[in-house]
Amino acid sequence: MAMTRQQHKVHLIDNQKIAACYDRFSTRFSLSVNQQQVYSRLLLLGPWRKQLIMINNIPYNLTIRWFVLWRSSLTPDHPSPQRPSITELLPQRRRKSIVIAIYAGLISAIKLTLVILSYSNLI
Repeated sequence: MAMTRQQHKVHLIDNQKIAACYDRFSTRFSLSVNQQQVYSRLLLLGPWRKQLIMINNIPYNLTIRWFVLWRSSLTPDHPSPQRPSITELLPQRRRKSIVIAIYAGLISAIKLTLVILSYSNLI
C-alpha cells in the first residue's frame, strides 16, 4: 500500500459514473458525476462534512469523516432497495487509516507498559 498524493476510486450508480478523489497534501476532496464536478472542498479543519447532492434527480447524502478513522459514504436521502448506496467512496484510504490507528495504539500500549514496568523497578 504505497502512499500516493492523490487517491481515486470510480463507482457506478444508476448508470452514472461517480469518481471520488482525495489529495493528501491539500486535503481537497472532490466528487464527479460523469466527468462533471459536483462537490469539491478543502477538508482542512472540518473533520465532519455532510452535503446533499443530486444524482439523476435523486437526492444523495455525501458524508465525510476524517477525525481519527477515514469514512466517506454516498447514501440516498430516502433509502430504498431501488436506490443503491456506496458505503465507502475511498476504501484504500479507509484501510490505511485503520492500519495507522492500530499501529499507533500498539506503540502507545508498548510505551505505557514500559513506563509502568520501569516505575515498578521490574526492568
